[in-house]
Amino acid sequence: MLIAYGLISSNYYLTVTIVAVEISSSFSEFMSPMIFNIGNEATSLAINYTYADLTEENFKRGLRIVISGGLLGILLSLPLLFFAEKIYPVVYSSLKPLVGWILLFLCIYMVWIEKNLKKKSFAATIFCLSGLFGLLVKNSGLVSSDYLLLPVFIGLYGFSSILSKKHENVDLVQDITWVEKTGAAAIAFITSVFASLMPGMKRSQASALALQVGGVSKREEVMFMLPMISLAFVTLSIFALGSSGKIRSDLAYDIQEVMGELYFSQTALLTGAVAVSACVSVCLLFLLAKPMGRFFSRINKKYLKIFGFCVGVLLIINFTGIYGLILAFTATCIGILSSRLGIRSTHLMGVLLLPSIVTAIL
Repeated sequence: MLIAYGLISSNYYLTVTIVAVEISSSFSEFMSPMIFNIGNEATSLAINYTYADLTEENFKRGLRIVISGGLLGILLSLPLLFFAEKIYPVVYSSLKPLVGWILLFLCIYMVWIEKNLKKKSFAATIFCLSGLFGLLVKNSGLVSSDYLLLPVFIGLYGFSSILSKKHENVDLVQDITWVEKTGAAAIAFITSVFASLMPGMKRSQASALALQVGGVSKREEVMFMLPMISLAFVTLSIFALGSSGKIRSDLAYDIQEVMGELYFSQTALLTGAVAVSACVSVCLLFLLAKPMGRFFSRINKKYLKIFGFCVGVLLIINFTGIYGLILAFTATCIGILSSRLGIRSTHLMGVLLLPSIVTAIL
């Protein structure tokens, strides 16, 4: 609409607008799991850690945690701009032959750190089951690749959470200490940098590895880490594109389509757009927190879940048709099985990790 009405007259303005939309949506998209128990690829892991009792205070508290995590992710990423040109090309080319084996080792470690042999066997089963599902879906051709993950993630995390009526067995202590918050921030940022350097790795995969390998289980640690990883990954993907020409996110792909090759000055301009967009987004979310919290706290969470379920079904039908519903049903069954076995939802990320491992090694 902005282009059609002549309000965007150059590629620079268009690219800055794309960056602003991506940054603002990366902050606000975490409200969907909090309110409706559905989410996309980047936010699905947050579903089981949102507040079961959506009071006004819980909503505002959750939103403050999301904002602080996302803002910290951007602030820690910005200084890497000055080192990206020397670091990214060398590290990227060095890691590319080892990607599959590194991911395989990390996935085995994710299963190994479960508490006992029974948990380990259940976790391995869920990981392999979801991974096999991911391999079959990837090569099926039933659904357009543009929307392939839509029914998969809504089923694995959204529908399964709504239908099982169970949250993960997480520590319900609300407050986390500064030591815990610092540790969570360090894990999240290191994982984000690692993911931005790893060819083919997505931010959802980075989030699963950070939660599982870092042993994070407290509700507020998770809600702090996930947006931090998401926003840091998006910011670092711009640096990766500018320094090595590698596309590490949908945002980077859009930028390359509009701008082509990025120079340092252009990367610095987009970095400024990230910072400004983040500040504006944070201010808007703080202004919206109170009225939205007041509104949604008056609605029974059960009805919000039902609404979220209906919206999810409509989205799947609209974008993927009947085959998408079949994929969502299968994914939901796997998600419910994971919940019944008491296995952390991070192992469901096998749906992305196992295909990535197979593709990289073979």
